[in-house]
Amino acid sequence: MKRIGGRYRLEEPIGRGGAAEVWRAFDERLLRPVAVKLLFPHVQAAERERFAREVRALARLSHPGVVPIYDLGEEEGRLYFVMELVEGGPFDRLGPFEEGVEGRRLLRAALEVLDTLDHLHAQGILHRDLTPANILTTPGGHAKVMDFGLAYLAGSEGLTRTGYTLGTPLYMAPEQATGGALTPAADLYAFGAVLYKALTGEPPFSGKHDQAILYKHVYEAPAPPEAKNPAVFPALSRLVLDLLKKKPEDRPKGARVVHRRLRRVARELEGRAYRTARAGASRSGHYPEGPLAPETLHREEIARLAGEPAWPGELVLSGERMALGVGARGVALLEGGAVRYLPAEDEISAPPLFAGALYYAGWDGGVYRFSGGEPERVFQAQAEITAAPLEAGGRVYVPSRDGRLYVLENGELAYAFEAGGHLSAGATLYRGMLFLASESGWVYVLEPTSGRLLYKVEAGPIHVPLPAAEGVVLFPTWPGEVHAFDPLSRETLWTFELEGEIWAAPAVGYGLAFLASWGGVLYAVDLREGDEVWSARVGRVTAGLSLAAGVLYVATEEGRMLAFDAKSGELRFEAGGLGELQVPPLPTERGVYLASLDGRLYRFSEPE
Repeated sequence: MKRIGGRYRLEEPIGRGGAAEVWRAFDERLLRPVAVKLLFPHVQAAERERFAREVRALARLSHPGVVPIYDLGEEEGRLYFVMELVEGGPFDRLGPFEEGVEGRRLLRAALEVLDTLDHLHAQGILHRDLTPANILTTPGGHAKVMDFGLAYLAGSEGLTRTGYTLGTPLYMAPEQATGGALTPAADLYAFGAVLYKALTGEPPFSGKHDQAILYKHVYEAPAPPEAKNPAVFPALSRLVLDLLKKKPEDRPKGARVVHRRLRRVARELEGRAYRTARAGASRSGHYPEGPLAPETLHREEIARLAGEPAWPGELVLSGERMALGVGARGVALLEGGAVRYLPAEDEISAPPLFAGALYYAGWDGGVYRFSGGEPERVFQAQAEITAAPLEAGGRVYVPSRDGRLYVLENGELAYAFEAGGHLSAGATLYRGMLFLASESGWVYVLEPTSGRLLYKVEAGPIHVPLPAAEGVVLFPTWPGEVHAFDPLSRETLWTFELEGEIWAAPAVGYGLAFLASWGGVLYAVDLREGDEVWSARVGRVTAGLSLAAGVLYVATEEGRMLAFDAKSGELRFEAGGLGELQVPPLPTERGVYLASLDGRLYRFSEPE
C-alpha cells in the first residue's frame, strides 16, 4: 500500500503501536507533508472503537496546541486519519533543563501544554495518556498534544475496567493506576511526570516491570528534580512536586492555576540570567531581553563610579539592584540612583553573584556575603579569586587561582576540588555536569553535588568561562583556538583558530558561536559544523560578547560599542568615544548597560 485515499503517498513509517502505525506521507492534492495514522487490519472491534473515538475527539477540537485532523477514510478495510505532520520530536527532547535559552524554551512549551489542557478540560475531555511522545514539538519548540485514543469524552462510558488499567505506567496518576475515578487532576499528574522527565532526563519512577512502576506512583515519593539535575531551581522543583502529589485534591486546582504559577517561575528564570555573570549557569552570554530596534538607541551616562571596572568584571542585576567590581573600591552596588561601595581587603575584579544575598570575591582570596548591613567574609581561599562564582542547587561554586574549586553551602565549605593550575574562569553547569577550565590546559568535568571527577579533557590554557548551548560546550583557549565539544559523546566537533589571544568570553545562540580576540576580527561560526557564517573587523576585544533579541553586542578596547544582527552580521548600531571597555555590555528590557574602565556607567535605551 503506497497510496491511500487516492491522494496520500506513504513515504516512511515514523511510529508504531499495538493497534496502529503512523506514516510520514505527502498530500499530492495540496502538495504538503502530512502524517497518516493507519489502523492494523487484525485489530478487534474495541480497538476500532477507540480509533474512531480518537478521531471524534480530535475533530471537535480547534486549538493551536492540538494536532489537527485533516481527513478520515478507509483503505482495504483499514481505517485511517490524516493529521498535521509535527517534526520537532517528543516533548522531552527540549530537555534536560538548563539555565539559559534552552530552559526558557522548555518552560514556554510547558506553558503551551497547560493552555491546551485548560482548553481540553473546559470541553469535558480528559486525555488520560499524556507522555513525552504524545506531546510533540515543532522545530521552533512549540508544543502540540496528540494521541487521544484513551481520551474520556464527557457523557461517554469510561474506558477503565477492573483489573485492566489503560495508560502508560511511567506517567500514570495514582488514581488511574488503581482504577479510581479520574478528574483533570490525573492529566496534571501525568504532565508533572512528563515535565519531570524533560527537566531531568529521567521519569520520576522506574522499575523492572509495569507493576513495580505503578506501585511507586501510588506509594513512593519522587526524588526532588534538582537531585538529578542541579540546574533545576527551587521554585520550578516545588511546582513539579506539587503536580506529583499522590492525592488529586492536593494538586494545584486546574491547568489554569498551574499555568499562572509556571509563568511566575519562567519570569524567575529570566531574572536568574541577570543575577549570574554570562547570562546564567550555562554561561551562554545570551540574555532574555534586549532592545528591539538597536538603530534607535541613545546614550546617557547614569553614574560615575569610583575605581576601575576591569576585566574580567561583569555587571549583574537583581530587580532594581546592579552590582559590579570596581577594583580597590570593592563592589559598586547601585540601587535607586544611589551607589554604595562594599569593601574587601584587596581589589575586586571577579563578577559578583546575586544568590539570595550578594556574593563577591577578591584578590585577597576572601569570599564575602552581603545581605544588608555590613558584608561578612564567609570563606578564605589560599590565593586570589578572579573568576565569576556560580550558584546551583543552593550551593555557591567559587574557583580560585590556588587551583581549587571551593563549594560553599550556607557559607560553609561543602567540598573542595583540587584541579591544579590557576582557575581564572568561572565554572559552567551544563547537562548536569560542572565544567571547570584551568590555565594548565585541562578542562575538568565534575559531578556537581559530590565533586567527583567524571572525566577531563586537554584543551589548552583558558581564561574565560566556557559557554554552552544546543548540546555543545566551547573551549576558548588563550592562544586563540576555540574547540567545540560534545559533553555526552566526549568528542571534539570542530576547532576554529582566531588571530590573537582570547580574553573575550564567546556567546552562543541562534545556532551560532560568536568569537572575538585581540586579533581584531569578530566571527560568527556555525555551532554544529564550525563553518564561518560572517565576520567583521571590530578592533581588539577584551570584554565578553552579549546576545539578546537577535542582536550581538560587542564592546572594544578602543571605546566603541557595536550592535550586529546576529544572523546576518549587519551592523545596526555603533557608538564611540566611550573610553576603554573591558566589561561586557548587559542587554535588558530597559536598555543596554555598559561600564568603561574609567568608571563611567552608560545606558543605551530606545525612545519611549
